[in-house]
Amino acid sequence: MNPVTEVKRNPNATPESESVNGGKIQDTNSNKSTAPATQKGATQMFGATAGMPRRFKGNFDYQFVRTTGCVTYGGAEIGECYETASRIEDEKEDSYTEAWRVTAERVEAIARKSLAGGHLVSAREAFLRASSYWREVGFYQSTTDPKCRAGWERQRDCFMQAGKLMDPPFEVVSIPYENGKSLPGYFLKADGSNEPRPTLISVGGADSLAEELYFWGGGAAALRRGYNALLFEIPGQRGAMYSNPGAELFFRPDTEVPLKYACDWALGRADVDPERLALAGWSLGGYFAPRAAAFEKRIKACIASTTLPNWQNVVLAMFGLPADRPYPRDLESKIDLSSVGSRFIAQGDIRYRHGAGGGTIAEFVDGLSKYNLWGLEDKITCPYFNIGGDGEGPLAVYGQKFYEKLTCPKGQHIIAAKEGGEAHCGVNNESLEHQIIFDWLDDVFK
Repeated sequence: MNPVTEVKRNPNATPESESVNGGKIQDTNSNKSTAPATQKGATQMFGATAGMPRRFKGNFDYQFVRTTGCVTYGGAEIGECYETASRIEDEKEDSYTEAWRVTAERVEAIARKSLAGGHLVSAREAFLRASSYWREVGFYQSTTDPKCRAGWERQRDCFMQAGKLMDPPFEVVSIPYENGKSLPGYFLKADGSNEPRPTLISVGGADSLAEELYFWGGGAAALRRGYNALLFEIPGQRGAMYSNPGAELFFRPDTEVPLKYACDWALGRADVDPERLALAGWSLGGYFAPRAAAFEKRIKACIASTTLPNWQNVVLAMFGLPADRPYPRDLESKIDLSSVGSRFIAQGDIRYRHGAGGGTIAEFVDGLSKYNLWGLEDKITCPYFNIGGDGEGPLAVYGQKFYEKLTCPKGQHIIAAKEGGEAHCGVNNESLEHQIIFDWLDDVFK
């Protein structure tokens, strides 16, 4: 494994004015984005920037580009997405759900007709797109809503149907977990041989599904570069909860525990090279992955998009509240709950999946303080890569500050607005995000 050179910070630049390209810090003050300022509240990290469509004024815009970005790997089509958007009433979750349901039904019908007619390539392509659209149908619904589960099952079935038509086919996996429970996912082989390959374990965030990790979570990008990929869900993510009914598998801050089981499973395979096992975390996975890497030393490289050192601070910032002062106990009256994003976190599914469905919003935010990387800087010893975007606002700044304190071999890239991939997790330029990550990982694993 080659050493990784630490990227040195320009002492005259601020985290907001830096990007990294080719191993060098670039001061981008002379190329500041002319995009309008992001909106207050939960849209701060998901709002309008130069590389975003600005089709909607709030959180719908980020979700829209999160889906259209799947075009890169066949998970959407631009025309289908914009036609769907034309039927969505902004800030109305029911309108969003119904618009995507109509599109998902239509595209899945194409897939099934093609499959019945023996047109396997057409079927595979349509099933991939239908999976993305069904994911959007359930996005703003509660995990406890039967309609949400029905939509999740449709998106999963469409993805599995597409996976059967891949070469080699995707493996549907169930990773043994604590107390007889299991964690669902997929193993994607680089080829049909059993040759030990570099392997990427990919884990999403607070609102991610294993299936979508194929598109923006590095799954397809890994296959194109000769890597295997293990896409799986940890406790708190919908697939893990649905796969273990009644188990109350909520999010847990010690994510090295579920990652231990994932490593056990992956390293039990002959086609996984134990010296080239990487872990990537996306969104809240930018906490999950480095936390796991601090304790699970079988992980040989860690990528965070973007590093999230304290979940409570980020949520407060999304609520438009300062993270450096005590927050009021009556958060119900202090948060703009007219915002879809704020409702989704404070009153909806994100709060429920943290096991905080009851009680007050302040009590929910109290519990988020446990998701904290500070103090673990010296425990992360494997090569580490931090990637973020100009459009992520305070999230990118927090990640930069933690990155600077790491003592392991490290590198980073903050994607500038002028690069057209500045959105959260690079969803508006998946090719660029993955090129940066895998070029770095290739060099680490040489």
